[in-house]
Amino acid sequence: MEALTPTTEQAKAIRKIVAEPTRAALNGSTMGAGKTLIAVEVARGLGAETILIIAPLGTRLGWKVTFERQGVDLTFKWISSSKDGKQARSDWDWQLPGIYFIGVEYFARLGWDTPRVRSKMWAKVPDLVLFDEVHRSQNRNSKTYKTLKQVKAGFKLSMSGTPTGNSFEGAWAVTKWLWNKEIPDSFHIWANTWCKFEYNHFSPGGKKIVGEYKPGAFFKSLPCYVRIESELDVSLQEDIRYVELLPVQRKAYDQLEKSMITWVEGNPLVVEFPITLRARLRQASLGMFSVDAEGDVTFDNHCKSSKIDAMLEVLKDDWDGEPALILTDSRKFADVVVHRLGERAAAWHGSVSQVVREDRKKAFIDGNLDYLVAVTSAIAEGVDGLQHATRNVLWLSRSDNRLLNEQAMARVMRQGQTEQVRSVEVIALDTYDSGVLSSQMQGAIEMNKILKEGK
Repeated sequence: MEALTPTTEQAKAIRKIVAEPTRAALNGSTMGAGKTLIAVEVARGLGAETILIIAPLGTRLGWKVTFERQGVDLTFKWISSSKDGKQARSDWDWQLPGIYFIGVEYFARLGWDTPRVRSKMWAKVPDLVLFDEVHRSQNRNSKTYKTLKQVKAGFKLSMSGTPTGNSFEGAWAVTKWLWNKEIPDSFHIWANTWCKFEYNHFSPGGKKIVGEYKPGAFFKSLPCYVRIESELDVSLQEDIRYVELLPVQRKAYDQLEKSMITWVEGNPLVVEFPITLRARLRQASLGMFSVDAEGDVTFDNHCKSSKIDAMLEVLKDDWDGEPALILTDSRKFADVVVHRLGERAAAWHGSVSQVVREDRKKAFIDGNLDYLVAVTSAIAEGVDGLQHATRNVLWLSRSDNRLLNEQAMARVMRQGQTEQVRSVEVIALDTYDSGVLSSQMQGAIEMNKILKEGK
């Protein structure tokens, strides 16, 4: 993949962070503003050779892909309880050059030998520590924050569009780790300087923090705080969630790509034509398919799927259960997704009559449905009103027709939309999804084009 070029605003933020004399920075940019790209370019600018990334597990592949895409020639290692993860931990102990990724929960767990005795796991001093979604450390009494206090680094960079979490008082813990000398040791001294209070009989001292005394003043006072926001009234924030195929999917995919045959539930599935092979590979990247009594390829409602796992995580954790339009190129898989989401979801594809479609659209707009799961080609044209139902679009697979994809996106991002639109695409690594094709597959596709045009 071609390296990304930072925008003018991103480049300015990168230069500011790299030059920061306190060797710490907080990036409070909104979603889709390129926080990961900025962090990777900061790592490049600093010449960091040992990098620790503390982040939600769902971001791991995004980090890995971005470092590789930007040409950072360091091995990406995941510290976990697996065999490879234990080797990564050993490499960390020796501070071998590399990018060390660890999930937030496991990071906190490894910081303690017992509930009261700290371990030596985080006594090392890497060149750079990146904390993604740093609001997870905003509770000053949490194990995450108490573990984070142990971490030192040549440079510290934290990222979150909402660094204070749900309450302004969370700003103390988040910034105390970054600037230990600049932020008061006493939370209460800090709070009396920056916070707004109201009387509350049940709170300590009879007063409760209800916000910042002078909104914006504290973050303005920080040594290095950057924030990039959308300039449009209604803009589009795009993000990619990378996933790896589950083992059963990977096996079927690789077998099909290599020999155009795989085994499904003890029976051989043979692909005879290149155009059919492409369809089967796309199906394998969605979920593990099966074969019905008639010998047709289909999906069981309980099929294994790393994309469905990622979808559920995005809907719940990233979008807090907000309504969403979910798009795929597969009618059969759309039905599986509806089954997994339950009664608050409905399908929209060629097998659904126009009358039923209109009923489902009305239910979606009225708030009686949370999720509309649509085949892109079926919903791309002639459908208006979805902009009043949701601002969220999740792609499980795109159509081969670029125009249909653009038109489907326009069902939500159109006149009448009042909120910033959020689009997340779930992409399976090392598949047709991400543009990775074997030479055999590429040749087969090219030959199919030749044959089709020749005909």
